[in-house]
Amino acid sequence: MRSIRRQLMLWCSAAIALMLAILGVGLYLTLSHALESQFNSSLIARATLLVNTLDWDPHRGFHIISDFTPVAEGKTQGTPRYFQIWTPDGKAILHPPTLGKGNLIFLIPSRNAGTFANINLPNDHDGRELVIRFREGHGDEDQSDHYNDGPEHVGDGHNDRPDNGTDNVHIPHNYILAVARPTDDLEHALSSIGWSLAISCSLATVCSAVLIAWLLHLGFRPVDSIAEQIARLGTGRLQDRIRTDHVPRELFPIVDRLNKLLQRVEAAVLREKSLTADMAHELRTPLAGLRTSTEVALTQSRSPEEYQRTLRQSLEISVQMQEMVENLLTLARLEGGASTACPESLHLDQMLAQQLDRCSAGIISRHLTLDKSGVSPAAVSAPPELILLVIRNVLDNAISYVNESGTIRVALDCTPDAVNLTVANTGSAVSAQQARQVFERFWRGDQSRTDQGRHSGLGLSIVQNVMRQIGGTARVESSTGGWFTIELLFPKHGGDGRHDS
Repeated sequence: MRSIRRQLMLWCSAAIALMLAILGVGLYLTLSHALESQFNSSLIARATLLVNTLDWDPHRGFHIISDFTPVAEGKTQGTPRYFQIWTPDGKAILHPPTLGKGNLIFLIPSRNAGTFANINLPNDHDGRELVIRFREGHGDEDQSDHYNDGPEHVGDGHNDRPDNGTDNVHIPHNYILAVARPTDDLEHALSSIGWSLAISCSLATVCSAVLIAWLLHLGFRPVDSIAEQIARLGTGRLQDRIRTDHVPRELFPIVDRLNKLLQRVEAAVLREKSLTADMAHELRTPLAGLRTSTEVALTQSRSPEEYQRTLRQSLEISVQMQEMVENLLTLARLEGGASTACPESLHLDQMLAQQLDRCSAGIISRHLTLDKSGVSPAAVSAPPELILLVIRNVLDNAISYVNESGTIRVALDCTPDAVNLTVANTGSAVSAQQARQVFERFWRGDQSRTDQGRHSGLGLSIVQNVMRQIGGTARVESSTGGWFTIELLFPKHGGDGRHDS
């Protein structure tokens, strides 16, 4: 399982390392550019100084007129001096002793600027060379191209041409000067800067990772606290809730929904406990009756008629228990949202007429009056088996609890968005205060059970759950000795039986 804390630390550390690397590279490039510019400026300054100290002598050629010439093993102030002068056609005319037998690289520089080149110096050190153009006598470009001074000389100050007895020697107008300097100090400085930046960035990355880990530890404390509270919850402590004090605003919606989930789980567990207790209570009576009838029949020999009467009683009790179990299974499926019924277009008035025909025998036997004048054509979209279950239960409830020779009234009318079914019966034994309890499981208005266990008290609970499943509502009004009225509101385009209540 991936750890969010570890992922955050890795990503934050990687982001900081990347930023520090970019910053370090940028700083290194900036400093190296500055140092190289300073190094190049020093070469330009040396070349300018050297040009300013050169002088032409007709007998000695070019010579240096200041103490710029290296005085101690080719060094001035501890720095080797490497330079060389050529004619434009590449002929060396000044070669200092510091170069030994080696030469600098001859290049044709740009007319308006010098040319830099990386070279190997005679001492096998890396160096950089600046090559520039200059004029003898420090003149301008419009200066005369010819001089009548002495003969041309080279680096050791002596004439390298035989004296032909002439006094007028042609001197080249332009010369090329190369000045070089070792780059050891520059490379050492750049290396030191590079290593310093690399070590600094690495240490900063490590310190940042440690700081991020510590901050994440502090930031995840509320999450750890919530996890500890959830771990302490159990089936015996479903009434507990996760504390919302000191919970960050970002985690509050999660904690709030967890508490609501715990509330629903607690309600479901309480319902299951109540259902188990109610089932045990409701099944105990018919089982006791079945056992009593059997024991009485076995105490002594009976006539065939008495045995048949006992068997009929046992069969009635068995049928009652079977209906109760089936109703319990139906209710459990509805409350668990396990229905897989699909909605269809239904004519509610026709389904109601069919169920009234089914109940006609009971209505006639009890001399009841059926008023169905308020029934009008109506259509809904819903699962047919669920709608049939609702209609059957409300009609059975009305026929079971109506007073003898009483009246049952059925009405069905339409609104633009819904269909309203009303089933009412006279002789109600439920008061207005008790009406809100009729949808509870195993609740019956006849608390003394004088109906001989004919009804288990699950029918209206099933009705309410079905109406919730299809997106409708169920409402009851009652007055003792008056009318008991059930109003069902079906949406014309209802649910599919999978609604989670």
